[in-house]
Amino acid sequence: MFSSKPRARNCRPHESKRAPRKDKTAMRDRKPDTVIIPPHKYDLERLPFAKRLLELRPRECIWPINDGSPFLFCAAKTAGKYCQHHQSRAVAVHRIAKREK
Repeated sequence: MFSSKPRARNCRPHESKRAPRKDKTAMRDRKPDTVIIPPHKYDLERLPFAKRLLELRPRECIWPINDGSPFLFCAAKTAGKYCQHHQSRAVAVHRIAKREK
């Protein structure tokens, strides 16, 4: 079972290191990692068919095509998350962001 003697520890409290403080100015100057994708002619064509998020069905494109109030999504038929057009745009943006790093 348990021994009656307490075990000695090897750590010394006076030698413990504190975590370095974060510089608040560095956090303020930090730019967000998001890439803003400009609207496309295809998005304007899809606007009459757009749906709100709660109205989307499975196998409909979930690409946002406006900037809010309320957010509208493409809703084109697809095999995955995005229709073919928006999938190609997402891959292109990913490549551009990767190249800039």
